[in-house]
Amino acid sequence: MTQGDYRALEFFHFCTVSCFGTRASDFLRHAAYGDASVRLAATALGSLHRTFVSETGGFVALTPENTRYALKQYNAAIHQALKMLPGAAEQRNDAVLIMCALFYCFESLQGHFNNAIQHGIAGLRILKHLEYQGQAKGVAVDWPPVAIRSMFMTIENQMLEIDWEMYIPASVQLTLLSPPRLPCPALADTPCTLEEISDSFESIYNQCLKFLYLSSMPVSLDETRVDPELASDLHRIQAHYDQVKGDINAWSGTFDRYLMVHSTKGSDLGRQRTILYLQLWRIAMDILLRMEAPISDSSWDDFCTEFGAIVSISEKIIDSTLGACYSQRPIQHELPSSQQSGTFATILPKPQPPPPASVSFVVSLGMVPLLWLVATSCRQSQLRRRAIDLMKRSRRREGVWDSAVFAALAEKIVRMEEEAAGIEHGMVYEAADLPVSARVTTVAGRFCEGRQGKIEYFREGVKLGEDVIRW
Repeated sequence: MTQGDYRALEFFHFCTVSCFGTRASDFLRHAAYGDASVRLAATALGSLHRTFVSETGGFVALTPENTRYALKQYNAAIHQALKMLPGAAEQRNDAVLIMCALFYCFESLQGHFNNAIQHGIAGLRILKHLEYQGQAKGVAVDWPPVAIRSMFMTIENQMLEIDWEMYIPASVQLTLLSPPRLPCPALADTPCTLEEISDSFESIYNQCLKFLYLSSMPVSLDETRVDPELASDLHRIQAHYDQVKGDINAWSGTFDRYLMVHSTKGSDLGRQRTILYLQLWRIAMDILLRMEAPISDSSWDDFCTEFGAIVSISEKIIDSTLGACYSQRPIQHELPSSQQSGTFATILPKPQPPPPASVSFVVSLGMVPLLWLVATSCRQSQLRRRAIDLMKRSRRREGVWDSAVFAALAEKIVRMEEEAAGIEHGMVYEAADLPVSARVTTVAGRFCEGRQGKIEYFREGVKLGEDVIRW
C-alpha cells in the first residue's frame, strides 16, 4: 500500500463518507475495508475529493496533472466492476452497486455530469433487475442493504430533479420509475431516530417526484398503444401518489414529535443541519402537494411566503457551514513504515475527524435544487436575487447539482424575463409585474460529454433560444 493509497483512503474514511449522510457513512467505511474492489473505487474517490477541496478555486481546479493518480485508480476500479455485473463470472451484487454509487460521485466531482448520470442509471437498473429476479423466483428479496437502497434513492431523486428524459428510452424510464417491490423505510409508532426520519422522507419524496415526472410525460394510457406492463406501472404510480399526501402528513407529525423531545441547542453541528434540511424540504413538499399536476407556471405565484422560508433556512445552513468547512490543507498523517507496502492496514489512525459537513460536495438532501426553484419560479425580485446570491457564495456541488452553474443559468433566465417585461435590472417587482407572456416557462437542458451542457429556453411552447454552457 503506497503513501498515495493511504492518504486517499484516509480522506475517504474521515471526509468523503460524511457526504452520504450518517447511515451510509458507516456502511461505506466497512465496505471499503472488507472488499478490495470497493476499496479501489473508494481510493479513487477519496483522492479526487481530497484534491477537489484542497485546491483554491474549487470546482475548476481539477486538472489532468493533479488528478492523474485518482484517474488511474478510477479506471482500474471500472475494469474490476465490469467483471462483477449480474451474469458475470464474478457476480457480486452489493459490491458493484456500491461502486456504481462511488463512480457517480467521482464523475460528479469531475464535473462530468453526463457520465455521472449513466453510472446512476446503471446502478438503478441493477437494483430493478434484482427486484424482478427475486419476484420471478417467488423469494423474498431482503437485500441490498438499506444503506445501498438509500444511496440510490438519493441519486435517483437528484436525476429526477434534473430531468433525465433525454438519457434513456421511455420504456426503460417507466420500468425504473415503477414503485419499488422492496419495502420502503417506514416509521414505527415507537420513537424514531433522525436517520430513520430522514430515510422515510426521501422515500416519500421519491414517490412524489416519480408521479410528477410521469405526469408530464407524453405517454398514452391507451392499452392498445402502450405495453400493458408499462401502462400498469404508470397506473400503480398514480394510485400510489394518492397515499403520498397521507404519508407526508404522518411523517410531518413524527418529525414534530422528534423536535419536541430533542432540542437542537447543544447538539452537534451535523445533526442541526440535518434538521434544517428536513425543515427545508418539508416546506418544498407542502408546495408540491398543494399544486395540481401537471404544474402551470402561474401556480407558483401563490407560494411567496413559502419561498421566503426556503431562502431563510438556506441562509442558516450556509452560515453554519462557512465556519466549519473542510480544512484546505491535506491531512498530514503519515503511513507507518511497517505498512509502506504489503498488506492493507485494517485499522487506520483515529485522530479527531474534521466536521462532517462540507461546503463543497454532498450526496444527500441538499439545498441547490430548492434555491434553483426559488430563483426561476418565484417572481418576487428580492427573493429570487437572494436565492441566486446564496447559490453563488455557497459553492456547493450536490451530486449533479452545481451551485455555480445553476446560479449563472438562473441569472440568465431572470434577465430574459425582466427584459421581456420592460423591467430595468435591479428594480423591485412582484409576481404580478411579470405576466406569463414575459416568463421563461420551460428550461429544457441536457448534460453533454465533458463539462458542458445544452440549454433551450421556451415561453408558452415557443422556443426563445439556446445556449451551450461550460463549467
